[in-house]
Amino acid sequence: MRRFPLTLLLALVAFVAWGHPSPTSAVVLRMRGTTIDAELTLPVVELKLGWDKPFPFNNATAVVRDYGPALRKYICSHVRPVSPDGRAWTVSVGALTPVLQQVQDVKVDLTLTPPPGAPADKLTLNYDVIFHHLITHEAIVTLQSDWHNGLLGDKPVILATMRDTNPSILIDRSQGSWAQGFLATFRLGVRHIAEGMDHLLFLLALLLPSPLLAMPAARRWGGYAGGKEAFRRIAKVVTAFTIGHSATLVLGALGWVHLPSAVIESAIALSIFVSAVHAFRPIFCGREVIIAASFGLVHGLAFAETLTGFGFNTVTLVSSILGFNLGIEAFQLVVVLVTMPSLVLLAGTAVYPRFRALGAIVTGVAAACWFFERAFGWPNPVGLWVERAAGFAPWMVAGLALFALLARWGASSRSEAVAA
Repeated sequence: MRRFPLTLLLALVAFVAWGHPSPTSAVVLRMRGTTIDAELTLPVVELKLGWDKPFPFNNATAVVRDYGPALRKYICSHVRPVSPDGRAWTVSVGALTPVLQQVQDVKVDLTLTPPPGAPADKLTLNYDVIFHHLITHEAIVTLQSDWHNGLLGDKPVILATMRDTNPSILIDRSQGSWAQGFLATFRLGVRHIAEGMDHLLFLLALLLPSPLLAMPAARRWGGYAGGKEAFRRIAKVVTAFTIGHSATLVLGALGWVHLPSAVIESAIALSIFVSAVHAFRPIFCGREVIIAASFGLVHGLAFAETLTGFGFNTVTLVSSILGFNLGIEAFQLVVVLVTMPSLVLLAGTAVYPRFRALGAIVTGVAAACWFFERAFGWPNPVGLWVERAAGFAPWMVAGLALFALLARWGASSRSEAVAA
């Protein structure tokens, strides 16, 4: 009881010093099939008051350095998940990481493992870190990843706010299914392309020259190749790109191939730039399929990074790769089907050379800005405008169709006038 006035005084000092209410802990859960990963974020100010140890008042580095083993034991004794039949789960404490900011935190990685035969998706979480002693403290528990219920980290679910009056919560995620997880990764693949302007502009650069005859000797694009030839070409190019990115998507998602994110993103920007140059003036005539497959290898590594952060088990990862890849292909097919007819119509008119050149230049400028931004950290003067333009993509597709119809009608009218 004699420590209570001192505890109250320290809490008051902390409140005045930082000018906001006492910071809360964060408990983030990720369902991993047979286990649950947990990440605790503990404010050092509150941890000192709740744990009652003589470490510095707001020094996360000192807490981890001087009290690491003791903190691990403390966490294990205050995080107690149990199965529906009352058996205790195993709690393993991983990394302790100081988070250096104004109000410093200690981040704690945990692995929660159910006893043999117990479900991993239904448990009671007993948790009273800090607030077992400091009753004003709260911990916000969120679920960030649950594949079988279609939760992939984009919209975490708040499960509860735990405090001294609510130290136990029931977590029941047993209603999930394989189909929900598969559909969620399919939608993730669709969204990855739909919201990725770099991938959309890459597709545009591939589509622009497809209805035209190449003139390698003159280093320029010639006349109209015909609708059938245009669709045949783009089918071969998109198929090659799909084979390329599918291969590295699998290898990257399984962890067999890895490159730094900055290298991958810079290489993607460079691939878009080269494709834009080719759309403006042919530089690899007859080798489009090989180039598309090569560029696909780079794009696949970027796709893989979307899945590797979830920490799926093998079965879930394979299902996710399949669903994600099908989502990518489905949206790519939609892009081709809604834009190619307009491009084929335009390609038979006199306005197409200028239209193609403009599209290639815009794509090339955007790609160059992305490259210097990603490779060297330079400011990107057009990035914001490109992202804003993405919101008008459906209207742009509709406008392209209308423009193509008007241009083709005008060309037909002029031909009839000349014939008359």
